[in-house]
Amino acid sequence: MGNVANNFVCGDFHPTDQTGSRITKKSTNTGGVHTEHVLVDGLTLVSSSKVAIGSASAQSGTLNGSMVRLTPTQNCHVAFGANPTAVADGTCMYLPAGQPIVVGITSGQKLAVVQDSTAGSLFISVMA
Repeated sequence: MGNVANNFVCGDFHPTDQTGSRITKKSTNTGGVHTEHVLVDGLTLVSSSKVAIGSASAQSGTLNGSMVRLTPTQNCHVAFGANPTAVADGTCMYLPAGQPIVVGITSGQKLAVVQDSTAGSLFISVMA
């Protein structure tokens, strides 16, 4: 997996990025529906895109920002780097379906995605 040292995942902690922005994860439960909200103070949306999740690794375009919010419609595996290839063998980051996650990136990287078992879509929101 490319450039692991510069990538991190937002969990139930409050890290800051290089600019000191605070990342907060908030959980709500309304009518028995559990929802996770990830709030990133001081960052703005740069671009949004969608990459097909399939049986072969597929790459995004260049991601120009400091963080990405990833939301897959199906379970998948992702890798980051200059020319990444995602594989479903446990060496790439696993993303469960319907669970948005925020990942810190190095601007100029690309993302690659491959399905775990079912095709779908990965929605990518780049923030800076």
